[in-house]
Amino acid sequence: MSTNGELVASIEALLAEAKSYNEEQPDRVVRAKMLGMVEALHYRLESPAEAMFRQLTNYSETSAVRTLRQMGVLDKIPRQEPITAKQLAIVTGKNEEVLSRLMRILTSTGILKSHGADTFSHTPLSLAYLDTPEVEFWDLCVDEIAPVAYSLPGYMTTHKPDSILNPRLSPYSWANNSEGKVFYEVLLDHPDRLKRFNTAMTTQENALPVLGMFPFASLLDKSADHDRPFIVDVAGGKGQSLLQIKKELEAAGGDMGRGRVILQDRKAVLDAVPDEQLLGIEKMIIDFFEPQPVKNAQIYYLRRIMHNWQDAECLTILHNIASAMAPDSRLLIGEMVVPEKPEGVDKTVYWMDLCMLIIGGKERSQKEFSELLDSAGLRLVKIWRQMVGSQTVIECLLK
Repeated sequence: MSTNGELVASIEALLAEAKSYNEEQPDRVVRAKMLGMVEALHYRLESPAEAMFRQLTNYSETSAVRTLRQMGVLDKIPRQEPITAKQLAIVTGKNEEVLSRLMRILTSTGILKSHGADTFSHTPLSLAYLDTPEVEFWDLCVDEIAPVAYSLPGYMTTHKPDSILNPRLSPYSWANNSEGKVFYEVLLDHPDRLKRFNTAMTTQENALPVLGMFPFASLLDKSADHDRPFIVDVAGGKGQSLLQIKKELEAAGGDMGRGRVILQDRKAVLDAVPDEQLLGIEKMIIDFFEPQPVKNAQIYYLRRIMHNWQDAECLTILHNIASAMAPDSRLLIGEMVVPEKPEGVDKTVYWMDLCMLIIGGKERSQKEFSELLDSAGLRLVKIWRQMVGSQTVIECLLK
C-alpha cells in the first residue's frame, strides 16, 4: 500500500469508529481509542518544525490560563453569553489590550470561543478551570513544579549526575534554597503551601481509581482466623482508599469484623480524621521507615506511596513490610506503571514522572518494580490494570 493509501486507511478506520460512537454516553475505551487515532494522524501530518513549536503553544496556553485565573478574569466571563475584552477590562480593572491578547491564545486552542471583534465566551474546557476540583492539582503543578522544571538545566549544570536521585538534593529543594530537606520537609516550612498541597492531593486522590482492578472480594474466604489482621493500609492518609475497599467487601457479603482493619499514618494525619468517619477501622500511628508493627496480616496495602520516593527509600519501606509478612500475606501496591513503550493518549504517567523527578520521587515500569521488589525479598505476582490509563494494583508475595 502506498504511503497515501496508509493515510487514507487510517482516516477511514477513524470514520468507522465515529459512526458507532455515542457522544451522549461515550464508552471510555472506544473514546480513548479514537483519541489515539486522531493523535496519530496529527503527528503524522505535522512537520518537525510544527511539532517543535507546538511546545511553545503549550506553555503559552498554560501561562495564559493561569494568569487569567489569578486575575479573576475567567470568573467574570458570563456563563451563557459572550463578553468583549473592553467590558471585561471595566469589570476587572485590567488592561483591555492585555486581556485580549491573553484570551486569543486560548481561542486558538479551543479553551475559549472567539466571536470576533475581541469578543469571547466560555466553553466546557474553560469552565473546567472554575468548576472541577482537579484544578487545585493543576494550580499546584503550574505554580510549584513548573518553575522548577524550567530551571532544571541550571540544576543539572551545578550538581553531580546522581544528585538528582537523592531526595534531599532534589531540584525542588535546590530551587527553594533548602537542600538537605526532602520535599515534604520544605513544605513544612511554608504552612500556606503545605495547606494548598494537602488540598490538591485530596482532589487528586479522589480522581484516581481504587477499585475495579484488584478483586479484593476474592480474598474474603481465604482466612477464617478472626484474630488475624485482615488489611493494613500503610500511610493511608484519611482512610479514603480503605473505606472504599471496606464498602466493596461488605457489599460482597464479607464480615469485616472477623479480622482487624487498620489505617496507619503519622499522628497529625490520623488526629485530623474523626473516629466516626472510620467506623470499624483501627487507627495506628507509624513511621514507614521503621519496622512494621503489625505482623502476619492478610493484606498490606500501599497506595501512591512508592512514587513519592527514590529506590533507596522505597527499599527501606518494602523491607519493613516484607519482614512483617506471613508466607501467604499479600502486599498490594496502588501505583501507575510506565508502559514499556508510549501507548495511548494518556500522558499522565510521563508528566507525573517529571514532577516526581523534580521533588525526589519516581514513576516506575514493570521491570523497575520487579527489580525493586526482588531486592526487598518480594516477587511480583500480577499487575491488575485499569481499563483505561496507567493506574494499577501490583500484587506481591514473599519470594
